[in-house]
Amino acid sequence: MKGKKGFTLIEMVVVLAVVAILAAILTPTVARNIKASKVTRTTNEVQVIAAAVASLYKDTGYWPYTNANGPAGGVDRVLANPSTVPTGAEPGGGTGATNWGTYGVTKPLYDYLYYNNPDDDSGASGQNQAGQDYPTSGEYRWRGPYLDYRVIDDAWGRSYVINARYFPGNPRFSDTTRPHRVYVLSAGPNHLWATPFSDAVHRNTSPDDSISGDDIGKAIAQTDS
Repeated sequence: MKGKKGFTLIEMVVVLAVVAILAAILTPTVARNIKASKVTRTTNEVQVIAAAVASLYKDTGYWPYTNANGPAGGVDRVLANPSTVPTGAEPGGGTGATNWGTYGVTKPLYDYLYYNNPDDDSGASGQNQAGQDYPTSGEYRWRGPYLDYRVIDDAWGRSYVINARYFPGNPRFSDTTRPHRVYVLSAGPNHLWATPFSDAVHRNTSPDDSISGDDIGKAIAQTDS
């Protein structure tokens, strides 16, 4: 062991100090990069879901708002994952923002895009029922699945939500004098809704129904004025 030398206490203190300084410098940068990557992922996913909904409409001629009566029914919200829907509203958020998490009749997105099951059933069972679900033959037929996964959460583990109440033709809201935008929306990093969800707030009001706060979304459709 003669001639071998270990670290002195002063040397160890210096090394630990350097490591602590580097950690203090790098931690905010890493955190910012993680947040940015989550925003990017969520932005990409809302575009994918919006494109899948558009494909469903192109194939079948129906927007995803049907419920118990097949194409004649209606829902207020479509949920990408019914078990992870944020329910809170951001302080100072738009009128009715909390409605994104609590509003009216709902149905899972997978019943439209993953299963052919737009009626009052849910999940894989009971799909492809004649006269209730989308046709499986002919020019206007269901050609899904339109998504690779049954349920989809955003980068913060929360459900995407579609304000299906305002899809063109949805009998849940038939006042076409109030033209609304239809979004697939994430509540964003703070898990709180800020975008308006109110019959009285629409494209022609001021303020209008644009995406607000740190919500992340993509417009799918809009009702006519």
